[in-house]
Amino acid sequence: MVARPGKPNQVTGSEATIVGSRRFGRKFNLDSDRRLSHEHLVVIGYKGVSRLLGMIPPSCATIPAYVSGLAVFLFSPNKRQIVRDNLARPTGRKMGWWESNMLALRGYFSYSRYWVEALGLARLSRRELSSRMSFNGFENVFTALGQGKGVIITTPHLGNWDFGAAWLASGGHPITAVMEQLEPRELFDWFSGHRISFGVKVIPASASAFGELAKTLVRNEVVALVADRDIISSGVTVPFFGEAASVPQGVALLSLRTGAPIIPAAVYMLPGGGHYAVAMEPIRFTRTGRLRDDVAELTGLLVSRYESLIRAAPTQWHLFQPNWPSQMENTDLGSTI
Repeated sequence: MVARPGKPNQVTGSEATIVGSRRFGRKFNLDSDRRLSHEHLVVIGYKGVSRLLGMIPPSCATIPAYVSGLAVFLFSPNKRQIVRDNLARPTGRKMGWWESNMLALRGYFSYSRYWVEALGLARLSRRELSSRMSFNGFENVFTALGQGKGVIITTPHLGNWDFGAAWLASGGHPITAVMEQLEPRELFDWFSGHRISFGVKVIPASASAFGELAKTLVRNEVVALVADRDIISSGVTVPFFGEAASVPQGVALLSLRTGAPIIPAAVYMLPGGGHYAVAMEPIRFTRTGRLRDDVAELTGLLVSRYESLIRAAPTQWHLFQPNWPSQMENTDLGSTI
């Protein structure tokens, strides 16, 4: 049988497939280029803001923090509800609408100031860092380092932990920290380089991170971990401000595996660009022999220290996500995830 010729300009099935594939390919490449262009612009934005903030005097840093904090507070009603609930927990009492919103607003101001300061840290000298830092209890860190097993300094998302790390590293104490992997990769690389610029070595949060941290402690150096949120859902459940919550187990496990002491700490932000660092005494813990039980118990002891540090300045606790089962079950609160 002889195939009948198609009508002029008529496209056969196979030709349509090829044409469609080419069009899809062009669209895919266009979408990819747009996405890459947007991601690149995001990285450029962070770099530009970092340079700009590095030129702002400490006494003026609160101005952009207040402006940006107020803007985000006003235009994120669902997130604002979560922040009200989270920051009210450390106070241990119920609040009215006005009081809880003012507490949340101060929380937004605090978090904005953290970013303003953190992005400008690379330009500060040791002298400038020290002039803005007062502290209590850091003899505990130096005493722990004298034992030769390194030290794990851990904090909740409280105050400005980056400022404290930069200050400690500038004094000749190498610090290694774990950072959540960011997308795009270029953004993660920039943040890593930014932290390296003020003395903090960054390890991506991955399966190999534990081994790298253990090697750091063997060298008798400082490991700094921000560990009050279980981002990857692999933690242990312990009481946290009156309700059971999942908390990362890495700090306890690393200490039990290496023998390194755990020192809970916080760097509070003070008016005028100052900071006040608190380093608590190392957590004393006796092994029972069953690792899983020991990890859970030691994590519970750590969380109780976190609670004390947070209660001292609840509005500086940067917890902007649902963190407790009751929040997940609540339709209004859970919808912000």
